[in-house]
Amino acid sequence: MVEIIDLSTLSPKPVIVRIGNGDEIEEIDLTVVPARATLTLTQATQEHGGFDKIPDGEMVMAIADICHISNPKITYEWLMANLTRPQLAGLTQVVIAQAFRRWGGGDKGDGTEGDGKNR
Repeated sequence: MVEIIDLSTLSPKPVIVRIGNGDEIEEIDLTVVPARATLTLTQATQEHGGFDKIPDGEMVMAIADICHISNPKITYEWLMANLTRPQLAGLTQVVIAQAFRRWGGGDKGDGTEGDGKNR
C-alpha cells in the first residue's frame, strides 16, 4: 500500500501586517514566507553570525523582498520612506518570526501549530 503524505493540507494561521503612516497604509500577508526568502535570511544569519549582526541595509532589503511577494508596492525605498525606525524594527521581528515558525495547520497555543486542513 502506498502512503500519501499530503503537505498541501498544512496551513498556518493567517497573519496580515499593516504598515505605513497617514495615507500610506499597506497590508502584507505574511501567512506563508516562501522557502527562498527563509533560506536567504538563514544564509545572511550564518554569514554574519546572527540576525542581530546582519547590516541594516541588507536586512531591510531582505524584508522588502519578502513583503514585495505579497504586496508589490512594498520595496526597499517604500519601507525607508514610509516607516519609522520602530515600525521597521517591529516589521523585521514579525517577518523573522513568520519565516522560522513551525506550523502544521492549527494553533496549539504554544507557538507551534498542530494538524489541520487549510481554512
